[in-house]
Amino acid sequence: MKVLLVRLLQWSVGGVVIGVMAVTLTIAFAALIYTGPLAQYLGEGANFALLGAAIMALVGTFAYSIRGAIANPQDSTAVVLGSAAIGIAASGSVPPDALFPTVLALTVAACLVAGASVFLAGILRLGAMVRYTPYPVTAGFLAATGYLLVMGAMSIVTRESVTLFNLFNVIGSAPLFHWLPWIAAGLALAIIANRVPGDFTLPAALGLAALGFFGFLAIRGISLDTALAQGLLLGPFHETDPAGAHSWQLIQRIHWTEVVGAAPALAAVAGLALLGSLLNTTGLAIIFQLKTDTDRDMRATGLANLASAPLGGLPGYIILGESILARRMGISGHAPGLFAAVACAAAAIVGTEYVAYAPAGLMAMVVAYLGFDLLGTWVLSSRRRLSQYEHAIVLFIVLVTATFGFLEALALGTLTAAAIFVFAYAKTDVVRARSTLAFRRSWMERSDEDVRQLSQVGHACVVLELSGFLFFGTADKVARQASAELGSDSDLRFLIFDFGRVTGLDASASVSLVEIVRASREAGVEMSFCGMSPELEHQLRLAMPRQQDLRFNGTIYAELERIEDLLLTESCMTRPAPTPRLLRVVQCLEEDFAGCQDIIRRVSLQAGQELLEIGAASTELYVVSGGQLRAEVPSDGGSRQIVAKFRTGALIGEVAHYAGEPRTAWIVAETASEVIRVDLGEMEPSRSASLLEFHKASAEAMARRIMRMTEYNRRADPGKG
Repeated sequence: MKVLLVRLLQWSVGGVVIGVMAVTLTIAFAALIYTGPLAQYLGEGANFALLGAAIMALVGTFAYSIRGAIANPQDSTAVVLGSAAIGIAASGSVPPDALFPTVLALTVAACLVAGASVFLAGILRLGAMVRYTPYPVTAGFLAATGYLLVMGAMSIVTRESVTLFNLFNVIGSAPLFHWLPWIAAGLALAIIANRVPGDFTLPAALGLAALGFFGFLAIRGISLDTALAQGLLLGPFHETDPAGAHSWQLIQRIHWTEVVGAAPALAAVAGLALLGSLLNTTGLAIIFQLKTDTDRDMRATGLANLASAPLGGLPGYIILGESILARRMGISGHAPGLFAAVACAAAAIVGTEYVAYAPAGLMAMVVAYLGFDLLGTWVLSSRRRLSQYEHAIVLFIVLVTATFGFLEALALGTLTAAAIFVFAYAKTDVVRARSTLAFRRSWMERSDEDVRQLSQVGHACVVLELSGFLFFGTADKVARQASAELGSDSDLRFLIFDFGRVTGLDASASVSLVEIVRASREAGVEMSFCGMSPELEHQLRLAMPRQQDLRFNGTIYAELERIEDLLLTESCMTRPAPTPRLLRVVQCLEEDFAGCQDIIRRVSLQAGQELLEIGAASTELYVVSGGQLRAEVPSDGGSRQIVAKFRTGALIGEVAHYAGEPRTAWIVAETASEVIRVDLGEMEPSRSASLLEFHKASAEAMARRIMRMTEYNRRADPGKG
């Protein structure tokens, strides 16, 4: 029984705290919209906001994948709507009797647009796309939101629309005790909450501030009516007939042109709801240490906003503070959302005539606390996490917000972040590696004699490996590198561009490549493009003059094999091709083991015939004496991928044999071929000179292959050389 009573007390206290916070924050955010010339409509606006918040919390508590999450109107979206509402009021094109219906229509439209956008993003599973927002822009948006919240807090207590330009005039005209204690309390609360975090810091501060305010009124002998007249309370509100709130007459007074004209603000609200929903959902899942379905939660946010819109609610999504507080107070499941929904609905039903007697400064204190907290986090603390340029973007967004506007700041901040990224990315070297056929090889395994010959003549072929995205900022480096190769004194005959790691190219890069092709033709150098995706190849062909015939090859290895064959053929014209060393050694082995045909014998293969099977035991080696074979390994989809080829004088199976491992690939004859099978296991007892020479030749072949790969890797990454 004792445990039950403790649990009941815990839920009762927690329910009251959660409910009070939900009502307080909703009214505070409504006050951000209905401020300045719209302050007289705060009573009606808050009533609609509370009804919408109740439905939002109710839908959210059953729709989110995270149990215990509370959906509530948010400060960032309220700030944007407040700016748009003040703009409508200040335009002078809307008569006073149509002002409230038009602003209410704006909030309904914002809720609908935000809800539809987030819901559609969840349906299309676009949650990951929001993560592409530049981090400095997100930080700047949050910092700018903090600035607007502080200005909004000043607007609540001074009953004027406060901006950077009229701030000092407002401060000079408004009584000091009307605004300074509350703004200072908001700043102090932000500092205390940051240095001494606690679950009850905000509720306790609100309670103490309210008690202190009404205690001050009692000590000074100020009645509620006097405080109301002096502007110390939220009221008085504009008196209207609540029954006619959803009447046709109200709808007829809406100026739809003003609502349509606020389309940029509506788009910004939708973007903020999308981003905020993702960030808060992810953050809550991390804090609760739970798995979350991001797309489902986005759909839940969309549904909550769509359900709230007909009641005039404000756009919102999961609110972290209330949700975390409920969990730490031991309230879980659907209860936190239900507590918030019941409290907001009860406040709306009771009526805003009681809300009129709430201290205006208390709402300003909450809003100022949120604003100073954001400014402290994203302007001051972020300096340790951001680079100098990134932090400058944050400050730039806040400055533009203060001088021009929130939407302009987000647009300019995004453009600035993009420009800095382009400038920084343009410094990266998209030429990943430069190599020549003197040490770079195709997939064709050749005799030692052919390898040595290629080392001598391979400088005639240069390979430039490209990576990343080629655009106007990086294409110039490729052009300058190619020009340097074409203008060098070397006997360059072939220039290969490897696009295997290139993700895309823009029109400027295509034009640069066209110029490189033209220059290579003038220099008498054959140029080819390898590893291009079909999309990139099509794009480049469109940019090339029709009379130019380009050479495209699917893989760099096939193109290298073609040029190797060409260079070796030209070499054979000037001197006869020597017999490969391994074949000479094998001939000696055949003489030494002439009486043991099972130890060393020649094997003929037809085209397509399999010599070795992957996974088989490695008991013998093979030397190619004629024809051509290939090595295949498994690839995706059950098919096979060619990883190497072998011609006369090449050694097959030495790595697996000496390592004592099973075969790692299938060996298949590409053409009619002949190989010499050498069973070293049977030869081991022998100490013949030819066997020792065979081991030496095999070891030298592997060593040279490793040295070539080491040299290639060193040139590809000079920093590790």
